[in-house]
Amino acid sequence: MKIVILGAGQQGRIAARDLVRGGFQVTALDQDPRNLKLAQQTAGCAVRQLDVKDEPRLVAYMKNFDAVLGALPAALGFYGMRCAVRAGVDMSYLPEDPFRLDRQARAKRIRIIPDAGYAPGLSNILCAEGRRALKKVDYLRILVGGIPQRPKPPFNYRITWSPADLLAEYTRPARIWKNFRTVVRPALDGIEEFNVRGIGRLECFYTDGLRTLLTTFRDVRDMEEKTIRYPGHARFFKTLIDAGFLSRTAVDVAGRPVAPYDVTLAYLTSVLGQGDIRDLTILIIELRNRKQVRRYVCIDRYDAKDRITSMARMTAFSAAVIVRVLKRYPGFGVIPPEYLGRDKKLCDFIKTEIRKRGIIIKESNK
Repeated sequence: MKIVILGAGQQGRIAARDLVRGGFQVTALDQDPRNLKLAQQTAGCAVRQLDVKDEPRLVAYMKNFDAVLGALPAALGFYGMRCAVRAGVDMSYLPEDPFRLDRQARAKRIRIIPDAGYAPGLSNILCAEGRRALKKVDYLRILVGGIPQRPKPPFNYRITWSPADLLAEYTRPARIWKNFRTVVRPALDGIEEFNVRGIGRLECFYTDGLRTLLTTFRDVRDMEEKTIRYPGHARFFKTLIDAGFLSRTAVDVAGRPVAPYDVTLAYLTSVLGQGDIRDLTILIIELRNRKQVRRYVCIDRYDAKDRITSMARMTAFSAAVIVRVLKRYPGFGVIPPEYLGRDKKLCDFIKTEIRKRGIIIKESNK
């Protein structure tokens, strides 16, 4: 299978390396020559400089491949997916409603797997497996996050992905599911503190992470997803937001219009990129019915040998493994990751491949 990766940033490069090692023909696409130079360090990975926003050229180029793996910022995710449908190939990742492209994908007999990363992505697959095991689920809760192993005040956080996507996550209203209905809560709301053995005191808060589960898990009474950080992080960012530092309304600065958001993004991109890069990721999933509880826990840490952040490992490896099952799925259209979890053979393959990459998922039943 010939695969083109849209975006040769950290996530795209790690996915490319994994797929090349798996024997796939991989080409990384990016506008930034610095990213392409880093991608070329993976022997066997071809690169191509192209502005992905040039839609006609991008669509034409995509037609040379069997599958597309999207590693672009979330703001370009739906655009990249739409281009993939026009080109007639497969694709992954975005924040908008992917089912808008389902009819077109079915008509062209192609497969689209949206949000094919860590969470959403791998988390959805585990949710579906848990639901398959319990038969009926009344309550679903997902806690997930990436944090530094050595937090540094005042943020206690180091960015390991797109800063713009981080701010979008903190400002986009969070959709949860209560009594079989969608309920909208402000992002960063619903703060809870809890302990994780070996890590210490943490907090979690609402973010808009349920995504396709809001459509595919409608028979579950209550569902929520919360992001994990160190205590105080959510209140710090709520203060920034409430004070207007993420406003896009320009103010006059020495005779020039400046949007507070642009200044804040530039500053946070700089300051949150400093410090010890060693991170860890945590995923906790709990499914309940009246009689049973099924729980998944995955704690992963920075790979010092290959110098890969845990966030990159979890996201890129999950995407690379999901690409491997793309052609095996018996159907076409928009295929949310949880559909892969419904299929025992595909689910078992994905979990086995994830484990081969040193990512350990612990499962328990009560």
